[in-house]
Amino acid sequence: MGAWGTRNFENDGSQDWVFDVIDSKDGGLVTDTLARIINNTETLEVSDCEEGLAAAELVAALMGKPSEDFPEDPLDKLDILNLIATKGLRVQAVAAVNKILGASEMKNYWEESGNLDAWTAVQASLVKRLEL
Repeated sequence: MGAWGTRNFENDGSQDWVFDVIDSKDGGLVTDTLARIINNTETLEVSDCEEGLAAAELVAALMGKPSEDFPEDPLDKLDILNLIATKGLRVQAVAAVNKILGASEMKNYWEESGNLDAWTAVQASLVKRLEL
């Protein structure tokens, strides 16, 4: 599974996704990723969760509220995405996080590892940053 930690950028998938979005200069990837998470009717796979949480973190960063572990290089380049953290985008991001918290392979992983409370606290902090 590569590098793993309870924070949203302590895994390879989330970091790769955010760097790919910045490299592509396509803010539409953020909205597409959030919509894919929200509209998924199956149990979300870990890779989908990594991308969905990275997208939600990116929205929080656009609001000026990045996580402490948000990669510095992409953080310095967010303006190239031409994306604004509108209320609608923030609502989508919160919905995606809540869906991942509800039923996902990632939630199952953290539950089995005994670190569910720590991971859930990270997501609660993300939701709070998105709602302010």
